Amino acid sequence: MSKYIAGIDGGTMGVRCVIVDFKGNEVSSAYFETPTTYPKPGWVEQNAEDFMDLALKSTEAAISKANIKGEDIACVSFTNMRSTFVPVDKDGNFLHPIFIWQDLRGVEMFPWMEERMAKYDMDWADLYKITGFPKGAVWPSSKVYWYKKHFPELYEKTYKMVTPQALLIKALGADGWYDDDTDAGWWQICDADTFEYVPKLAEVFEVDIDKYPKNYKPTTKVGEVTPEVAKLTGLKVGTPLIMGSGDQQCGAIGVGNVASGLASICLGTAGLVIGYSDEPVRHPTAACHVLGHPGTGNWTMEGHASAAASAFRWVKNTISDSEVQEAALRDIDVYEILTAEAAKSPPGAKGAIFMPWLAGEACPYYEDNARAAFIGMTLAHTKADLYRAAMEGICFEMKQMLEALKAANFKEFKLLRVTGGAARSDVWNQIQADIYGSPVETVKVSEATALGACMLGAVGVGIYKDIHEAAENMVQVDKRFEPIPENVETYKEVFKIFELGFNALRKETFPAIVNFQNKE
Repeated sequence: MSKYIAGIDGGTMGVRCVIVDFKGNEVSSAYFETPTTYPKPGWVEQNAEDFMDLALKSTEAAISKANIKGEDIACVSFTNMRSTFVPVDKDGNFLHPIFIWQDLRGVEMFPWMEERMAKYDMDWADLYKITGFPKGAVWPSSKVYWYKKHFPELYEKTYKMVTPQALLIKALGADGWYDDDTDAGWWQICDADTFEYVPKLAEVFEVDIDKYPKNYKPTTKVGEVTPEVAKLTGLKVGTPLIMGSGDQQCGAIGVGNVASGLASICLGTAGLVIGYSDEPVRHPTAACHVLGHPGTGNWTMEGHASAAASAFRWVKNTISDSEVQEAALRDIDVYEILTAEAAKSPPGAKGAIFMPWLAGEACPYYEDNARAAFIGMTLAHTKADLYRAAMEGICFEMKQMLEALKAANFKEFKLLRVTGGAARSDVWNQIQADIYGSPVETVKVSEATALGACMLGAVGVGIYKDIHEAAENMVQVDKRFEPIPENVETYKEVFKIFELGFNALRKETFPAIVNFQNKE
């Protein structure tokens, strides 16, 4: 009898395999970083072969670390960084490096997209009504058009443009390229209500629907582990491969976001705020994008921040050399030192405010020219204040997205479940509760994205009848943080200043900075 489920998470920074039991307890995990290259400013690429190799390597390492047998694993399911793709020909050859979601080269195609839409009496608002996706540099749509423009011969050779999940599934033994329908909206040529491709939009943007992935519902069996893969990983031949979903959708179900009244927040490499809806949903000003909810077939609405906790990593890399050395000497995580230092600063960081837009501003304003800044500093401020201001500024951006979801008529969120690297910090979780003004909970399995994939796998092989039963059995709450009333009031005031700062800079200062930077 099997005892465990394996979830493989192909993330932005690396590939991780997590093995859990049927109650969601983590048994083992293994992680390997994926080499990333930056050929030009704004270009972000990875090698597809590296990505697939690390799927096998991480699985073998996780099984070996747990000292379990392959037959103990009921199935393997998958999750991946979203809004990312690689073109492949009929023979399985990759025609270009992976276009990572952080890649911004597609911005070049926005004027062309507008011209094409105008020929069909459409604009960005019309596109949003169909696809649930506003104008944005993160989505792969504009990068597909960039690829077709600059590499027309390779585009003609392209058999499929596939996502990282398809790479993972193929690496583990599938006989073809398989993607999931709940994550298809990123292509910006899908109907957000049905998750189906829209032929008219393919015509508008002069692309071939046949070159896009064939999509399947999460929990669908899409293959089995082959003898070759079994030899490389330790899995049993014939182990079912179960379709998962995108990392943030999996992260949402991995913290129990499977019904109304609860929202999930991820403070990881990117930042996400996710609400669940029983009905098709759109934002009145197109501030948030819409995807499918895996396991229920319903919908999620999301706000997206391109930097989030990555901005705090930048702070660490920029001003924390001594703390990094101290962490190495004490053999502890450097972020324990940074957040402990931040706790010495009062709520509001004495008026120092961090604007976290190191990779532009996405939801709710989609201001690609936005740039990061510390404002409000005086001679009285210390490094502790800067650390706290950075943590608060990142949370203020999340609060903006929560406010955007409310504008889409979501029911009141009585509870927020948080995940991502920041959720490991009690200091940061209390800051979140105070800034959002809502109770915040963490879950015991920190890798909620992989857990969500495992939950879909559990449903796919019949361990649980549906995602609700899987959530009841596999999601375990760890800690709860209640908002502190006096801190809530302080942050209401500081949040207003945060928004005033953004609005003061966005019209003239941010564009002037970008113009100067583009001369370099």
